[in-house]
Amino acid sequence: MIVFKTRFHKSYFIQILIYLFINGLFIFKYFPRVGASSSIIFAFFTTFLFFAVYIFKFYSYKVSEKTFKIAFWSLLILMILIIIGLLIKIDPYSVRVDRWSAVSFFLDNLFQGKYPYLAHTHVSESNFASPFPVWHILNIPFYLLGDVGIGLIFFLLLTAITIQYFFPSYRKSFFFLLLLCISPAYWWEVAVRSDSLSNALLVFVFILWFQKKNYSLSTNFWLAAIACGLIASTRLSAILPLALYFFKPFIQLPWKQKIGFSLAVFGIAVLTFLPFIFWDTTNWIFFSRNPFMSQSSIGNPYLLILLILFGGWLAFKWKNEQQFFWIVSLFIFVFVLLSQLSLIYTRGIQGTVFTDSLYDISYFTLALPYCLGFISNSLNKNEKKNDVS
Repeated sequence: MIVFKTRFHKSYFIQILIYLFINGLFIFKYFPRVGASSSIIFAFFTTFLFFAVYIFKFYSYKVSEKTFKIAFWSLLILMILIIIGLLIKIDPYSVRVDRWSAVSFFLDNLFQGKYPYLAHTHVSESNFASPFPVWHILNIPFYLLGDVGIGLIFFLLLTAITIQYFFPSYRKSFFFLLLLCISPAYWWEVAVRSDSLSNALLVFVFILWFQKKNYSLSTNFWLAAIACGLIASTRLSAILPLALYFFKPFIQLPWKQKIGFSLAVFGIAVLTFLPFIFWDTTNWIFFSRNPFMSQSSIGNPYLLILLILFGGWLAFKWKNEQQFFWIVSLFIFVFVLLSQLSLIYTRGIQGTVFTDSLYDISYFTLALPYCLGFISNSLNKNEKKNDVS
């Protein structure tokens, strides 16, 4: 039984620890590369985090909403200015992370009339574009503006505005934004122009909007099916939170609607791939070079089955958005952790998790939106106890 108790309860601490663990990984991996002491930085970060959590948890309700409104928009503007500064200062070709070029070079090929998924990244000629078609389409405006990294600003704005609309409380919204702002993991995403967290934020925003509107799978069947199909055609990882959100109401649908929903989601996702499948009907390039080759890897099928069963069980355990945040954050964290450990066990590891490129800690950031959602949404002066049986 997962129990949500008042004040500093176990569930709250677990989310704080997940947030701390994720950011700790980035501190210990990347700060030594710029000559900083990771131990000192981590100690300072941990102290500041628990101080901020304590102050906000027990005393922030004494501050007016007007003050938090000013702080929220001021912090948002500051973060945007910092992102702009980093986009200008950091040469994208100088970083060894190629998520930005996986999108940018894909679009280069597309607009030049070349098969897009044959475009390799700036890091290696053996690294190819991995995002699915819809994600590339969403990045076209930023590409046309001259830098796909501009998408970082857009998705930050989209998330901030949606969070404020969803709660709605500037106190909670500001705390969400503050936790994102002090996150080394987030600023790593910005520094290397990674779009992984931006994709996770897009899914997060859709779920918040769907929840806020009190939509349901039964009454908004086609809206949900179309949205799920399009989101599924961005990245494989985008499916995880959607599955946890829609699985229970999906099971409760009549059989005809179950089949219809599955076919609609699958059909819409496949439809987005058709132009690339039929790009060349002579050599059928798609089957020799497609994004599934980059987004899938050798893993443990037994572990995958276990995680799917675990996710299916968790999908029945939430009754409100706060419990949903907790469950998704926990599931994604466990999913990534066990997947990475299984990969290391299967292939071996050279050096440490902080030096071996096989261990990609960036996947942990996918849990951050839900982790921050839970922590910031816990800022209630009089919290009620919620149990998930």
